[in-house]
Amino acid sequence: MQRCSAPVEFNFIRVISGTAPSDPAPWANLKIEHDSTDVVKLTLKLLWDLSDGKTPFAGDLRLNVEPFVSVSLVPSSVSGGGSITGVSSGSNTFTDAGSRYDVKIEFDTAPPGVRLIGGEWLEWKLTGAGLTPGHFKALSQLIGDPTKRDYALLHVQGTPGGQSAKLGVIPEPATLILFGMGLAAPLAARRRKR
Repeated sequence: MQRCSAPVEFNFIRVISGTAPSDPAPWANLKIEHDSTDVVKLTLKLLWDLSDGKTPFAGDLRLNVEPFVSVSLVPSSVSGGGSITGVSSGSNTFTDAGSRYDVKIEFDTAPPGVRLIGGEWLEWKLTGAGLTPGHFKALSQLIGDPTKRDYALLHVQGTPGGQSAKLGVIPEPATLILFGMGLAAPLAARRRKR
């Protein structure tokens, strides 16, 4: 099956659990682009501001791959702020926040200086047989609550009050439903006036 090589972009705008960074959403952006045969380039930007003196940082990122393809980090491909300490993959292997994910990318969480923090970006490449950006347009496998299903999950540590957060993106069907509800509300109000 040929997958789309068009870029895939996710904005982390939903709190799945925990306390989000104090800035308004979106808190992070992930772009996945075609790099070369069997290789994609991922760029994660943390969008919160550090002017308040707080230092939330990225702990790990969970992704889905459909159909499943085992992926690995391309050696010497990491650049930007922070670093990656591990990349693991397995079909529905990584359970977090009510869903199962296929890929886990772990960021360095050691003391400040090597963490990926607000205002910074990190770029890396993943490789796998036939891998394209389109493989990542896949929802996580549900364990329980259907509202927890997502394309990606970003674990952020050091949020206000010394907490952490699991951030997600709104899956496309939900976006369409919300958009539809937004259009339906004014029409219903207009109909009631008559």
